[in-house]
Amino acid sequence: MKIEQCNRCLLYSHNPELLICAVHPTGVNTSSCPDFRQDQNFIEEEQWAPEGYSFYNGELIPNRPPRLTREEQWRRLNTHPMFTGVCPQCGHQFNLNNPPKIHWDCPVCSWVDDSV
Repeated sequence: MKIEQCNRCLLYSHNPELLICAVHPTGVNTSSCPDFRQDQNFIEEEQWAPEGYSFYNGELIPNRPPRLTREEQWRRLNTHPMFTGVCPQCGHQFNLNNPPKIHWDCPVCSWVDDSV
């Protein structure tokens, strides 16, 4: 039986249909091979992932958004309508008694809240 180590092994035949390796032609019956020799020229194939996602321990997960610097946090607190109640572009007053649930897009000047 071929195991995960085989792909990175110097003894691997790279032909799993006919021969797994010279030492264990049909593979091993354990989860690791006692004759494993790391192939120093082996290049791990990168798995394709949709934009914004990465593989972690074989599982596809969304990437974390980048953290804001202190300066960016301060600017957002001082200009974002969620905190000020005012559109940073045109000065439109948002109704803070009935705030938007997600996006604070301005209905007057079309300023777009891209903070989420």
